[in-house]
Amino acid sequence: MQRPVFSLYLIRTLASRFVRVCCLLFLAVAVPGYAADNSTAQFGPPSSWVKPHFFDRQASTDLLDASADQHWLLWERQINADQNETFVHAVRQVMTTDGVQKGSTLTIGFNPGYETLTWHWARIWRGAQHLERLDTNNVKIVQQEQDLDQYMLNGQKSAVLVLDDVRVGDIIDYSYSIKGENPVFGGHFSDEVPVQFEEPAERIYTRVLWPGQRHLYAKPHGCSVQPMATLGKGTVEYVWDLRQVPGAAHEDLLPAWCEPEPWVQLSELQTWAQVNQWALALFRITAPASPELAQKITEWKQLPDQEQQVQGVLRFVQDDVRYFGIEIGVGTVKPADPSMVFKRRFGDCKDKSLLFVAILRALGIEAYPVLVNSTMGRAIEDWQPSASAFDHCIAAAVVNGQTYWLDPTINYQRGSLAAHYLPAYERGLVIAPGTTALAVIPQTTGLPQTTTTEYFQVRGKTDPADLKVVTVAEGSDADSLRDFFATTKRVDIEKHYTHFYTEQFPGVKMSSPIEVEDDEQQNRFQTIEYYSIDNIWTLSDKDHSYRLDFYPSSIHALMKTPVDTSRQLPLGINFPVRQTLRTEVTLPSNWVADTDVKNINDPAFTFRRDCRVSGNRLVMQYDYQSLADSVSPDSVSQYMKDLNQSSQALGYGLVWP
Repeated sequence: MQRPVFSLYLIRTLASRFVRVCCLLFLAVAVPGYAADNSTAQFGPPSSWVKPHFFDRQASTDLLDASADQHWLLWERQINADQNETFVHAVRQVMTTDGVQKGSTLTIGFNPGYETLTWHWARIWRGAQHLERLDTNNVKIVQQEQDLDQYMLNGQKSAVLVLDDVRVGDIIDYSYSIKGENPVFGGHFSDEVPVQFEEPAERIYTRVLWPGQRHLYAKPHGCSVQPMATLGKGTVEYVWDLRQVPGAAHEDLLPAWCEPEPWVQLSELQTWAQVNQWALALFRITAPASPELAQKITEWKQLPDQEQQVQGVLRFVQDDVRYFGIEIGVGTVKPADPSMVFKRRFGDCKDKSLLFVAILRALGIEAYPVLVNSTMGRAIEDWQPSASAFDHCIAAAVVNGQTYWLDPTINYQRGSLAAHYLPAYERGLVIAPGTTALAVIPQTTGLPQTTTTEYFQVRGKTDPADLKVVTVAEGSDADSLRDFFATTKRVDIEKHYTHFYTEQFPGVKMSSPIEVEDDEQQNRFQTIEYYSIDNIWTLSDKDHSYRLDFYPSSIHALMKTPVDTSRQLPLGINFPVRQTLRTEVTLPSNWVADTDVKNINDPAFTFRRDCRVSGNRLVMQYDYQSLADSVSPDSVSQYMKDLNQSSQALGYGLVWP
């Protein structure tokens, strides 16, 4: 299970920051050792370079959605790259009572460590009335720390304004500017131009004032829009002016890498080599190892070979250095000194990866930090090179000529280095001298696989039954299960496991503590559960017969069906997954039933059901394996047909007259 990743101010988050106005008032969080500053919002008119636009209060109704909570009349964003200032002007009409509830609180996020926020206006248009709502006494500055539950501290603050007297049909018109940039990016500009929102918009306007002596690269994604460029005195003005923009088609169960809304990426970097030069400066190790770290390195040197040394260091960084990220100012991207991370025993992914790399280099092992995008994977190959293209950091180590891609944030991994599971990051920027392109990260070999065998001992119609469950997890499933047992109280685990069977067998209770066997060398984690089940046979009121049904709910849970079956976008499925459920039932007497075998082979998954009866022994086995992370829109129809056939093949019932 991957730990939270550190923020590199992803350009895809900018739309969320500016478009989706948060409607909840986040309470300040007091964090030991972290003192909140007294940053406040400023108030005043926009800078002289800004050219605000008016909006049509009698806009066309062609785009209106009767079910929509709000309707965008104007979304305007102007950027002055030379002055590091962004002006935002948003105008939307609230259409429903729920829209009023959601849209009456304006929350603007900013980082006081390097940004200043200036409110310009907040007003309501109601018919011919123009109602000013920007009362400086009502603007509250709160420290949100939304990611604290994910072990990240980012120093982000929010200016919150609760608007008075908002009614259905009102037009909310507000504007602000944010000035400043995170110094860690070294002045390298990156941003995005929204082209379409989930909701329809009458106008989406983006203006960028760009210094004439610098290059700007604009790369469209999912669209072909081009800006209007005007050459000025020492500057170039780029304008994207989009009118009557319908809402983007959003569908459920999208793969993580799918971007439903088109956008234009802005970056002043042309090559990944330039990004690498920027990253090299950030990940440079400038201080020698502390005496405490040096002593630990000496201990690792005593291990017999390099692979065991790498395994020992990796296990220490993964399990003994807890995950916690202080994403404030340069800490957003620049890792902390390895000796400091070793001493305090915590860090985020970039801290842990650099510590891991520093130790391996001290052991004479070639190693490098690697920047990846945890959701976009290989799709970032199509992006314009940018310092903000990544959101996670892993490491590469070269042992006996073999390169291993390792994630120091994944806890409780075991087995050989070659069998260590790595999520499908697919592409990464190896921070090393000479890097000029993204590296291809091969698919891992430690793929997840779980086999569960249920042994039912069924007796008379009213007698209690016994159940023994043996689960063998391998690959990343073993990592996850090992993590679960290491971080969860055993009593809570047993409650959780018992609850799993309660829905199918209400009379179930655990009869013996769970047994655990952990083969770390083979990375195989096994659990054995014991249950007693009262009234496993259910008396039917209809025909007074007794019924006993078995249903593989764990297999069924893997077969998620989308709401949107007629699709324009790909359907995401859980990948990689491989699970087997075998149920062996010993009955009180011989049973007669036909053998039932069903095989379904879809390009995205395979499914097999095999049910057999021999004497008084019933055996049911289900095998499911996903083969891809998504289904193309034109293949969804066949996929749904195969999935439905698989779902209908689940379950087996016995009737005892």
